[in-house]
Amino acid sequence: MCAKDCSEPDNQSEAFFAALVARHSSDGVIISDPDRKALWVNAAFTAQTGYVLDDICGKEPGSVLQGPETDPDAARMISLACAQRREVRLDVLNYTRDGKPFWGDLKVTPVYDANGLHTHFISTMRDISERKALEQQNEEMRHAEALRQSERQLLALTSEWLYSAKSFDELLMVVRRAMHTLIPEADGALYIYGAQRSTLELVASWGTIPEFPDHILPDDCWALRRGRAYAFGLKPIQFPCDHVHHKDTPYFCLPIIAHGETIGLMHIVFDGFEEGGLMRHMRAEVLNNRWDISLICAEQISLAVANVRLRHELHERSVRDALTGLWNRRWFTERAAREMVTAEREGAPLSLIAVDVDHFKQFNDRFGHDAGDLVLREVAALMQDLGQNGVYPCRLGGEEFTLLCVGLPVAGAVDLAEELRSRVAALELVSNGASLEDVRISCGVAAYPQDGNNLDHLMKRADTALYAAKEGGRNRTIAAADLSAG
Repeated sequence: MCAKDCSEPDNQSEAFFAALVARHSSDGVIISDPDRKALWVNAAFTAQTGYVLDDICGKEPGSVLQGPETDPDAARMISLACAQRREVRLDVLNYTRDGKPFWGDLKVTPVYDANGLHTHFISTMRDISERKALEQQNEEMRHAEALRQSERQLLALTSEWLYSAKSFDELLMVVRRAMHTLIPEADGALYIYGAQRSTLELVASWGTIPEFPDHILPDDCWALRRGRAYAFGLKPIQFPCDHVHHKDTPYFCLPIIAHGETIGLMHIVFDGFEEGGLMRHMRAEVLNNRWDISLICAEQISLAVANVRLRHELHERSVRDALTGLWNRRWFTERAAREMVTAEREGAPLSLIAVDVDHFKQFNDRFGHDAGDLVLREVAALMQDLGQNGVYPCRLGGEEFTLLCVGLPVAGAVDLAEELRSRVAALELVSNGASLEDVRISCGVAAYPQDGNNLDHLMKRADTALYAAKEGGRNRTIAAADLSAG
């Protein structure tokens, strides 16, 4: 049981206890006069800052402790609160006597005597540098995670757009925009192998001032020679590619692979990231991050290219005749309907040339189906030679062909049909050692709108003219307008 009543200590006891607190507290304590001039500091303050009383006596504590990175707003808040003689508490960055920064949880309290006269300020300061370091670390982690989340969202969005591209041109448009957004500090280029695979051709570039050669040789790139992505500027042992002009600039070379075959190269250049361009640790951190993103992008672009190619192949199969390579009936019907709408809106000419191989059955009967297929392919090849400037050759089935002639009036279509007829008549074909003589065609020409104001009617008029050519002795061209005149 306590032998002394502790509820009302005497003045001597209070002074003794206060001295104990001031001496042994782990918080730094400064006692200042009403003008904020330091009068006394405790041992904890000296341990925290390295300053003894002689260093700070008669000076405003902030003028000694604050430094170049101290928040000016924090200093102003302290001054304002002291001027208004009110308590203030905040975190402030201070500096020790040897110049080392540390964070302090500072509390400044005005002290009044029994008559209400302001006599002192008491400042207590606790070192919270470790807490601030953890907060900074957590903030950096949150910021890094936010960046990663943003990158993941951009990559997901890029992937969605890449896989939605219906054509190679659309794909290139997405690549340009996506790569410039994902890696804004870099210039880039996409190369695709040419038909002979002897060179890679520049098909897209992006960035501020991209300077890339129009063609590069496969042996000029370490990535293509080694068969894997190559990063110049990240390893202690490295050699620049021959297609790179600025040998000290960091860059990435990433092969583009579709269906297991290398079809191209993505080249990403970090101009301004040379050894003297960025602090070394920042340069390495940025490049490593961009390397990871680039690898993902190269993979996505590779998959997207494969997807576009497959989609193109499937589309081609659906609209191309397998034997001749000409457009098929499905393509013809859809395209002709659209072109007739355009012709009506713009008042432009449009013609159809119906083509049929004369006595085609005899080639199959006398020489076999291989001979018949040869005849169809050779006639189709001649039609493809003429299929330019709005002329689209199509095979509707069997030995029946048609030429959709956009922008060509009936007189021009007749001339085209006659040229095709004469070229077919000049063919000299041999199948399995047998000469295929007398390959001939008949043609019927109909024009929009005079011979028909819709596709069905126009096709019927072209067929009627074709039948008239056959009945008239074959190997000739007749226009539907001539039948009407007759």
